[in-house]
Amino acid sequence: MTTFNYSLELLQNSSISELATLQKLDPEFISITYTNHALSFFKTTFTTALTLRKTTHIKTVIHLPATSFTKKELTTLLAELDCSPIDSVLVLSGDQKINKKSIYTSALELTRFLGNELPHLNILCSCHPETITSKVDLQKEIDLMKAKESAGCKIFISQIFFDNTSFVKFVKYCRAAGIKAQIRAGIMPIINKNQVNFVEKVLKIQLPHSFKNIENNTDLRKAGIQFALSQIKILKDKGIANFHFFTMNDLETIKILTDGVL
Repeated sequence: MTTFNYSLELLQNSSISELATLQKLDPEFISITYTNHALSFFKTTFTTALTLRKTTHIKTVIHLPATSFTKKELTTLLAELDCSPIDSVLVLSGDQKINKKSIYTSALELTRFLGNELPHLNILCSCHPETITSKVDLQKEIDLMKAKESAGCKIFISQIFFDNTSFVKFVKYCRAAGIKAQIRAGIMPIINKNQVNFVEKVLKIQLPHSFKNIENNTDLRKAGIQFALSQIKILKDKGIANFHFFTMNDLETIKILTDGVL
């Protein structure tokens, strides 16, 4: 039987009031989202990650958009990482240049820099299974993933998806291309209208037809959790063992999902 390993995403400045629930969930790791640069990464994202790591003892990953850091800030980051219990980072491209004075413009560049400067660092990156719909885009994605793996990436977390067959095929293409890094299935349970808008208008991902006619959040939550549970079970049956939940701070939904799978 395929094992079930999961990680989850939390917001920066997460409340520590739910630490007991988080510890009971016992995820493989938690990732802390990046803050608005003006609010100071070190006072929000990094501090939240450090606090949660020390109080829960759960492995903690910090989000690092490549377009966010100046040379001086990266020097500070290296020093902080070198002397803290945080040993993992999720390197992201960033949709736009968050900081106009940032030294890097791509996730690959930042991955190479971190891999060279801190060889012991556990580097995670994102991947995009939706590229499977285009041979050209898929080859570009695989080439980029191979370059990131060579630069030090050990785990890929996928963009959210709703087509299980396409994700399984994507993973098979990656393995056939020689990519050995772990590939985690990114799952977002659709539980409210805000998420519907985010997925369709921001991420430009088409939702399954079953969500189209649901008008209220109560019914949407039920349908979203049921779809996510079905998704996880189908993927497990196909040999997918590692999952990452984009439920932010909704620990109740995560508990429902894990209870339904374990």
